[in-house]
Amino acid sequence: MTTSTGALARTALDGPIEQLLGPLLDLHHDHKTGLLDPERAALAAAHRDLATAESALTYHRNVLMRLASGTLPVDTALLDRIRRTVNDLTHATSLRDTQQARTTTALERVQATAAPRVPAATELSAHDYAALLALAAGGTVREHLLTHRVSVRTTQGRTVDLPAFQRLEQHGLVARDTSRDLTVGQPVILTGTGRTALLGSNRKAPTPAAAAPARPAGAWPTAAPASRSH
Repeated sequence: MTTSTGALARTALDGPIEQLLGPLLDLHHDHKTGLLDPERAALAAAHRDLATAESALTYHRNVLMRLASGTLPVDTALLDRIRRTVNDLTHATSLRDTQQARTTTALERVQATAAPRVPAATELSAHDYAALLALAAGGTVREHLLTHRVSVRTTQGRTVDLPAFQRLEQHGLVARDTSRDLTVGQPVILTGTGRTALLGSNRKAPTPAAAAPARPAGAWPTAAPASRSH
């Protein structure tokens, strides 16, 4: 089964992969065109299969939610469908866990050979710094169960622009707990690099205009220009 790159489901390892290698779209494009080394190619293939497994899990979970929503009459046929769906969901979860372990192993191999990605301070805009400041006390990344829309909120309930959050994550300024399911909510914290950037160490203060040099005490006053006589 072939899944287009744009249709890949979100996974728990998207953040760490993007933080290390940049946008997933670029990773899968380079994999498709044969531009990756063996370690990165293995990671891209494992992530693609993980996303497919996540899609299958989400499908069976949604079917179970519909069957248990209370809109269908409770009879033997419904109970049989629920049992089959639970069985399918169990298998899908097992497959997802297997693919996630495979992707984690592939990611660790790339991490062992990759040079750390150090962002330039100029890559962060004022909007990104505002998002970083909003997340100083923490936040949560969550995927809506039905719409699959991913949103970021601070502990104060403010919404943070998702592209800005993704840039901060790619630069290693924020981190989230990917051990938790995205639909439950993944806590977000600032990294040490993020706190340093927030304190302004990456931004230079404006240089004050140089003051006119003071005349030493006891110095002769400046002579006035001589006037010309006619």
